Amino acid sequence: MKIKVFLIALLIVISSFTCLKDNPVCGQTENQKSYETKELIATKKNTLETLMSVSQLITELEKEIENKKTNLREVKTHEEKSEITKEIDKLNERLEPLKTNFEEIATGLDLETFYQKPQKRFDWKEEIQTLIGPIVNDLKNMTARPRLIENMRMQVAYYENQISLIQNALENIHTITDQVKDNTLKNQLLELKNIWYTKEKQISSQLTVAKYQLTDKLSERKTFFESGKDIVRVFFKSRGRNFILSVFAFFFVFFLLRYIHRHIYKGSIIHKTVAGSFYIRLAEVLYQVLTFVGATGAMLTVLYLCGDWVLLSIAFIFILGLIWTAKQTLPRFYEQATLLLNLGSVKENERVIYNGLPWRVVTLHFNSLLVNPELTGGRIRLPLNKLKDIRSRPYHHNEPWFPCKENDWVILADGTIGKVAIQTPEAVQLVVEGGSTKTYHTAEFLNQKPLNLSKNFCVWVTFGIDYQHQAVCITEVPQKLKEAVKAGLINEGYQDTILNLNVEFKEVADTSLDYLIFVECSGKIAKDYYKLSRIIQKIALDTCNKHGWKIPLTTYTVHTVSSHD
Repeated sequence: MKIKVFLIALLIVISSFTCLKDNPVCGQTENQKSYETKELIATKKNTLETLMSVSQLITELEKEIENKKTNLREVKTHEEKSEITKEIDKLNERLEPLKTNFEEIATGLDLETFYQKPQKRFDWKEEIQTLIGPIVNDLKNMTARPRLIENMRMQVAYYENQISLIQNALENIHTITDQVKDNTLKNQLLELKNIWYTKEKQISSQLTVAKYQLTDKLSERKTFFESGKDIVRVFFKSRGRNFILSVFAFFFVFFLLRYIHRHIYKGSIIHKTVAGSFYIRLAEVLYQVLTFVGATGAMLTVLYLCGDWVLLSIAFIFILGLIWTAKQTLPRFYEQATLLLNLGSVKENERVIYNGLPWRVVTLHFNSLLVNPELTGGRIRLPLNKLKDIRSRPYHHNEPWFPCKENDWVILADGTIGKVAIQTPEAVQLVVEGGSTKTYHTAEFLNQKPLNLSKNFCVWVTFGIDYQHQAVCITEVPQKLKEAVKAGLINEGYQDTILNLNVEFKEVADTSLDYLIFVECSGKIAKDYYKLSRIIQKIALDTCNKHGWKIPLTTYTVHTVSSHD
């Protein structure tokens, strides 16, 4: 289903590009067409006026050149011929740009670009330039218009500055001419004035042409959408289209092979019966490698069929770079391959310790699955490189995966007692007395060495009597104290949860004869752990009062030393 949706989306994209290419003005309305027709008429009128102006200048220069050639045939001296020849050359230099401008305006072409031939350079950088050059040219073509407009604006500003300088020069010549009395000098100044006047006309003509070209380009200004559409058209005209198609071919083949693999893995009887065998794993690894090779081959085939040798060469260089990089990391790939083949330090269906917690390795794959059955959300996926420094071992079916389960009662090393509300790979939350909750990081919780009270637990209480009861401390006191504690606990309602009870003489302490009261209880009353200790203390005290046993006070012996000593 996903592949069908993907193919439909691809068909829509290709159809859009086809429409974009074949119908560049498909979105225009009738009003827009009418407006553009009026603009076209105005542009043609402006073009004719500019052509007429340039043509007149060309005619004047050609007449002037013919006059100079006539004078050249009439003069006798070598110096005069040389001077007239130089003047003719200068006039020809002025004439050539005008002819070029006339031809460019009439044809609408950039003649410099039209007649430009590809350069042939024979140096060691040629191959790199051959590869990179076309891509750079494509990028330059995308931004050609704004760069051309900026160059035209600079050209217009340059000609305007030249005209301003020429006008200043003509004013200076005019001022000097009015002050000169000598006819010879005045004639020379007038001749110089005519020369600069001619220069002004020539540069004015060039300014007119530059302004026309700038106006013509600015009249082609498009909306942001149209400019973007042109950029997309240029990009997808050749190299961009080839690049997109090759990338699509790579991912299409890659995901198609992955899709086939997933369905084979789910439906194959062999995978279900001998999924963990060495040969099945070897076939899995080879299939993964061939998937990447097949996708890469599809990409290269598309570039070959499109005849795009530039992108094809770059793709080969990129692949060679990947191979060279893989050579440097071959030991790491070897470790991961051994893990995939179930020959490494971690094996399937064994026990590992990760982040301080035990996990069962369910599957070894590029994303391996680890499970802890006692934790909520106890399923994590790890990439192979996370397992390379871990060691697994076989486990017994009775091994615990966590010290407790949810709803168990535990007591921690810090004295906290509570009911486990939830335990996850990240945190354990306890409900303590009063209903409040206390949260520990899972690793911190384990460091607290939790004592699980939910199955069975024991309460130990040490109780002491005075030395004056030494005669009965072994014969009477333990039995009477045991009977009293048992009766008292039954009276408190614990008759069905007391599994074992015993009172034993513990030791002769410094000031008392101590007894150990030992009570083994069912996990049903785990929440009363501290309460039971208090109840036993109270029962022992009542028993002492009943039988007249004194409880000793803590005494201190103070030894004084004389000041002389």
